[in-house]
Parts: sequence; C-alpha cells; structure tokens
Amino acid sequence: MNIFGILSSIYTKKESDWILDLQDKEIQPYVIQRWLCMNERVKKETRYLDKFVFSLKPKEYLSLAWSVIPKQQKAPFVKYIKKKKETDNLDFIIPKVKEYFDMADNDWKCNEKRIRDMINKDMASWLRFFGIRKYYWKKFGIDFNKIK
Repeated sequence: MNIFGILSSIYTKKESDWILDLQDKEIQPYVIQRWLCMNERVKKETRYLDKFVFSLKPKEYLSLAWSVIPKQQKAPFVKYIKKKKETDNLDFIIPKVKEYFDMADNDWKCNEKRIRDMINKDMASWLRFFGIRKYYWKKFGIDFNKIK
C-alpha cells in the first residue's frame, strides 16, 4: 500500500485490521504526519500526533493516527502547502539601484547590507534621485516636498 492508500485508510476505515497487514517499511510516520498537517480540518489532532512521530514505532504511530483522526466517507483532497513569499519593503527601489551601479548577483550579495543601511539612513535622497512615485514617499512617511 502506498502513502495515499494509507492516508485514505486513516480517514475512511472504521476497522483497524488493515494496519496489521502493512509492513513497517511501508509506513513512514514523518511523511504521513506531513500530509495530515496540510489538512486544516484536523489541525488539532495533528498537533497532538506531532509529539509521537519519532518516538513511536511505525505501526503504533499509524494506529494512534487512525484512532485520533475523525472518520469521513472519503479522504479529503488537500492542496500542497506552498511557502509564502516574503515581501521586501525596498523591492521597488532595489532593481533601480542594481541597474544604476551595474551590479551582478554576487556583487549585490556582498554589498546588500551596506546599501540597504544607506537607503534606510537617508531615504528621501534615494527616492528623489531615482524619481520614485509619491505613493512610496507616503508609505515611508517622508514629506513629498523634499523632492525639490
């Protein structure tokens, strides 16, 4: 039985006999836990199961997971969780700075901290120099009259 068959059985089977038929090599508690965590409806149960992923034997973990997860008619479809993109507060000006100084990726990695510090130190002059629109001036609380 593959991982999706095991997950389906956890959600749907009313009897636990199917667990005894599996071999320990087929059961991967970490992978099962990861897929269970992606279902928002069983968040409380998966937090409880989290403690036992590495401490129980595979069949014991599977038996616990089967007993804790509420039964349904069919296994739910769960979208794979994607990492949220982190937004940079200076992403509107960084490409212009890199282009102006003709910086490649390695140059940028070496100098990024210093350039960010310089931009944050005197934001108005950088915004004025690169002709950044009024929206960003207001976003950072800088008086737009300093553009003159």
